Amino acid sequence: MPSVNPKLDRLILNRLDADLSGYIALVLLLLSMLAAGLAHSQGEAAPKVSVIIEGVEGKLLTNVRGFLPLYRFHEKNAPSVGRLRHLHAQSEEAIVQALAPFGYYRPTVASSLEERDGEWQATYRVEPGDPIPVTSVDISVVGEAESDQAFSEAIAASSLRVGTPLLHEDYESLKQRFQVLASQRGYFNAVLKEGKIRIDLKKYEAGVILRFDSGERYFLGEVSFKQDTPWLSEKMLGRFSDIQPGQSYLADDLQQLQGDLSNTEYYKEVTLDVSPEAASEDNVIPVVVNLVPRNPTRYSFGVGYGTDTGARIKAGITKRRVNRAGHHFTAEALLAEIKYGIAGEYVIPGADPRTDSWGIRASLEDENSDNSNYTSGSVGGYYRHRDGLWMKTYSLDYLVERFEILGNDETSKLLIPSVEWTRTYPAEMDKRISPAYGTQLQLSLRGASDSVASDTSFIQPMISGKWIYSFGNSTRLIARGAAGSTSVSDFEELPTSLRFFTGGDKTVRGYTYNVVAPRLDGEVVGGKHLLESSLEYEVPIAEKWSVAAFADIGDAFDSKPDYKTGIGLGVRWRSPIGPVRLDFGHALDKPPGKSVRLHLTIGSDL
Repeated sequence: MPSVNPKLDRLILNRLDADLSGYIALVLLLLSMLAAGLAHSQGEAAPKVSVIIEGVEGKLLTNVRGFLPLYRFHEKNAPSVGRLRHLHAQSEEAIVQALAPFGYYRPTVASSLEERDGEWQATYRVEPGDPIPVTSVDISVVGEAESDQAFSEAIAASSLRVGTPLLHEDYESLKQRFQVLASQRGYFNAVLKEGKIRIDLKKYEAGVILRFDSGERYFLGEVSFKQDTPWLSEKMLGRFSDIQPGQSYLADDLQQLQGDLSNTEYYKEVTLDVSPEAASEDNVIPVVVNLVPRNPTRYSFGVGYGTDTGARIKAGITKRRVNRAGHHFTAEALLAEIKYGIAGEYVIPGADPRTDSWGIRASLEDENSDNSNYTSGSVGGYYRHRDGLWMKTYSLDYLVERFEILGNDETSKLLIPSVEWTRTYPAEMDKRISPAYGTQLQLSLRGASDSVASDTSFIQPMISGKWIYSFGNSTRLIARGAAGSTSVSDFEELPTSLRFFTGGDKTVRGYTYNVVAPRLDGEVVGGKHLLESSLEYEVPIAEKWSVAAFADIGDAFDSKPDYKTGIGLGVRWRSPIGPVRLDFGHALDKPPGKSVRLHLTIGSDL
């Protein structure tokens, strides 16, 4: 039967052809995916890879490993064998690129990729060849830094020299050094005009070009201080600054000013506003120091225990600022089982408040132990000067002490000038708590004359020190020692607090507190001289725990030492409040020691 509408019939046939083609394509796609999945399910496991690199070591080996595409699968499984071969094909070019920064531009690489016992092994034998030599060096600094010695010294210190092997690191290092110097020394418009390394492989030589334009140098202007409340006077604050208006910009001077103010008790926040955008037409930048004060009063309270002193309570108050001249004072009270005391000092900043101070101090102390019984009061003054790591103190104190010897009460009055120099490393207090390395040395000399407000004449030098050293396995060796001597006209008039004793937690362990000293009628009376030493070996056993073995020896004596020795083991815990030391000391000499004595101390190592 003829079609009623031939045009409609053709349209239907075309649509059927299109649908049929789409169905065929969809079926082929599904068959392809099924075949791929079947192949994957029946294929081998992801190949394990090992990579061997021969002929290079050190930095060269490290860089080759970083550049080598296949090395990231070393001792792992690669995605597929095809991927493995693809990455291996890129390896020789990658090794050449890895050696170039070290000046090796003619290396030879022999590579192989083999399957052995189900594991793929890639081997690369590298012969770096000779490094390319530097045959020309063109380094210049123009602008105002041309006459700046710091830039000349940087060039002189650089390893970029004609005749030396090329190291890209040397080139980058000098370029970075120029940029750092420009920032530190006030060349804020500095630019690198030209910087390149030219490589001629045909002649096998290299040339270095580095041209740096510093532009103009900036200067520092007047230093001003901003405080939310009047805290210290401008005159006082000005004594913290060494910056002279109009001097060349030096970042070190600014950092010194900020650090010196931050290290005081006066301010909790010190920021400097020194922006080149604020510079005048002649490149002078004003220095604005923004200061946020601390709380004017600080209170402290502590509870502790030591086998020498027993349980103890300590409380203190610090008045950080008494007036706008920066005066401040501290007071502290101690109450323990065998002693109590109170002490305070009023401090006046010196001409340079960063290093110098004057002080007035007073103290009252009472001790009543098995081997010492005295009450002393003193008042005096001092001048203190910090010289690098040394803290030097020069004092004059008047001491009145009542002491008991053989049941008799004696009272002695002495006007005592003294000198004390102490050197501690590291200098920062927080780094002295449990240092890996550290030293402390203390030298002192004190005396009195019976012709100047004193009941007897004496002179007493003393030296003590501590040394801490850590080995590669974090074990520590700790050594300490002390020596003192007294020359006195009338020893019976010498107060107990000025005599020498040893034995106890911090001296010769294994013995009772201050038990090692000359005796009279069986009673410990103290000696004229002192010798002590100690050696301790500490081994960490956990993050905050360690064990220690120690040996101590010492004596307080009048003429000839009769050394007492203590040995033992201890446990250390780095607690949040400082190192806690628990020692079991064995006294080798009895009397006055006993077989085992427990010692407990808390406090920083230095």
